[in-house]
Amino acid sequence: MGCRMFIALSQFTIANNMTEEVKDAFIKRPHLVEDAPGFLRLEVISPLDNKDEIWLLTYWRDQDSFKVWHHSHLYHDSHKGIPRGLKLVPKSVRLRFFEHISS
Repeated sequence: MGCRMFIALSQFTIANNMTEEVKDAFIKRPHLVEDAPGFLRLEVISPLDNKDEIWLLTYWRDQDSFKVWHHSHLYHDSHKGIPRGLKLVPKSVRLRFFEHISS
């Protein structure tokens, strides 16, 4: 059986009309995750039926690589670009994990 990718999906919904600032922050992000061992790619998407909702999909070689990144100082540093005053819809933040089966 071949190696299967690990995918982390982080979702949240912006509550205070700062959606464009958040999207711009992702565009201008410092790209710190790209150097993390085991990192493959990142996609930031937003559903057309709810522009205030943001989904981050990070693709990893394995779950351990994600765990190391998620607990690193670089992970925390990567969040310094979050716009000041941002408020999220209560209970909208979700973190889910997936096994990639096939493309």
